[in-house]
Amino acid sequence: MEEFMITDNIFEQIKDFNHEELSEEQSLLIDKLILNEELKERYKENGLCEECKQPRASIFWCQCKFQQNFKNWTSGNNEVDKFIQKVQLKAKDYREVIEWIEYDRFENVEYLAKGGFGTIYKAIWKDGWIESWDFENNKWIRSKHYCREYKNFPVVLKCLHNSQDITSDFLREIETHMILSEHIISSIAWCYGITKDPESRDFMIVMGYAKDVLNIIKQCWDADPLKRPKANELHELLYGLYSSSEYYSDREINKQIEEADKINEKLTSSSLLYTGPTLSYTTNRQAIYTSRLLDFKNLPEPKNAIDNKDDDNSFGEYSDFTKLDLDKSS
Repeated sequence: MEEFMITDNIFEQIKDFNHEELSEEQSLLIDKLILNEELKERYKENGLCEECKQPRASIFWCQCKFQQNFKNWTSGNNEVDKFIQKVQLKAKDYREVIEWIEYDRFENVEYLAKGGFGTIYKAIWKDGWIESWDFENNKWIRSKHYCREYKNFPVVLKCLHNSQDITSDFLREIETHMILSEHIISSIAWCYGITKDPESRDFMIVMGYAKDVLNIIKQCWDADPLKRPKANELHELLYGLYSSSEYYSDREINKQIEEADKINEKLTSSSLLYTGPTLSYTTNRQAIYTSRLLDFKNLPEPKNAIDNKDDDNSFGEYSDFTKLDLDKSS
């Protein structure tokens, strides 16, 4: 694909213009000089970079800051490198940025779950995600904020089995997460970058660590498919989750997160059952939390937990699903 750039001559003619307050004469000159519509839009929105003399892709940085760093990293796979570089050069804000993250930038890596296509881990990312460029100090400004501020920033490492041999499938999955990043659901599925398992050599997607919300889970797992939330309803639920946790510390979602944290502290193994005053559920190491078609045979009639127990918050029947051997069922 041809890369369009403005010439030094054009730069000299427009470098002193205020892109936010163009006169009619200046605007006509811009239309005459910059024929590529994407470059013209970049200039009018973000202005020029004095260093590379090109219209900036973002108000938060110039794409040249990413480009200058290309020589300092590699994933070891040319296709993955080109994918990351292409995304970085077009990124307009922090939600559109992904980066190559060396595995040693993570600590306290913990196994969460495994399925037929991959394994999921939780880890602490030492650095945090790229927020903007500090033009004064010539460095990236990073954040450890995800619904709230963290000292030790938790992330999910989603490893796709044999991804060293199926790079195209792996990159398609990342593209899916990036499409979601254009919507509010990005607070659930935000993709920060790519890393590699040093032992298996499989690539891993680095994502935001999202805690389960009990009420939403119960609705999505209702035994009657007609009672499960539709896509637009689920979007509204997730929007409410994001908004309440982002701006209001006393909302119900924050209470549920705190409650879930206390429960998780009590769960010292996958077979333990917590019997607190409001929640009751089991966890299982064979549970899988990625979407795929499952074809189970001879299953009993589905029933909600409330059908069999007095506790309206019980996950007793739901937990039966997590006991299935998903690897043998697909």
